[in-house]
Amino acid sequence: MGTPTVKLSLAAPPPAIEEREGAYFIAQSAIPLAAVILRFQEGLSPDTIRRECFPSLPLAHVYSAIAFYLNHQEEVDAWLTQLRQEEDALQEHLLIAHPEFVKTAEELRNRLLSVSPQ
Repeated sequence: MGTPTVKLSLAAPPPAIEEREGAYFIAQSAIPLAAVILRFQEGLSPDTIRRECFPSLPLAHVYSAIAFYLNHQEEVDAWLTQLRQEEDALQEHLLIAHPEFVKTAEELRNRLLSVSPQ
């Protein structure tokens, strides 16, 4: 379940985007293409994405990822939707297989809420 089943059907991604084992990343980084695109969809500018989210990325790579998205918006949006569905299915599978995680998370949340700020 780790490798996405939906791929972007491009002859070759632009130089700032690399495909690795079925996933897409900003070139020469561990930053997923989806992470940059999602921040752009949230309304962040390319400068803000680089400065506040991914300061190690060259600004040109951020612009390239966004340009790629804008030029292939329909296909990329479908790909992002599929990624979300796969992530939701994986999360549901993990919660069914390990219900103790929910209990642990609830206990942690309750403990944090019970601590009064000083």
